[in-house]
Amino acid sequence: MGVVSAWEEFLERTLVRYVAGAVADNGYSPTHKYGSGDSINHAYELLSQSASYDPQKHYLKVSEPRWVWRMADFFFSQHTYTCLSNKNDLLKGANSIRNRVAHDSEKCKTDFKSTTIWFLSPQNGQLKQGLGPGSLLTMAVQKNFGQPIVQSGTSHFEAYMQLYEQLAQSIVP
Repeated sequence: MGVVSAWEEFLERTLVRYVAGAVADNGYSPTHKYGSGDSINHAYELLSQSASYDPQKHYLKVSEPRWVWRMADFFFSQHTYTCLSNKNDLLKGANSIRNRVAHDSEKCKTDFKSTTIWFLSPQNGQLKQGLGPGSLLTMAVQKNFGQPIVQSGTSHFEAYMQLYEQLAQSIVP
């Protein structure tokens, strides 16, 4: 799911730029508690808490929604990243689906199985053998995305696309 990577890139770029004092096209900018960073590089140093941070060699923890909104809580007195808090489980689920596609490790398999059980609630907690990320993503949503999406017969993939769009519009209003 390249979409998950694009989402994480969006989170990183917006958070770094907001810390550096950027203003969205519509004039929105979060309210800084302590002042803004001097540059994008300085914002990376502040967010990573490392004066030697190199975005080519290191990464911010944007795959962890809680880290993102907690960092925003630290730097801003008002911000739009709070929208991530009540979608944390869905975002973590997307990560486990993506990781299962990208990795064949036992941890990724176990996380994917837990996520799939969370989405499908199969009888006795048993999944169909061979159920993979592609199958899950094309299945209709049964729970966790909200009743309107469940009733519409939307696939998990399309539900995630709608979720990412909604969150992005909340973060950059």
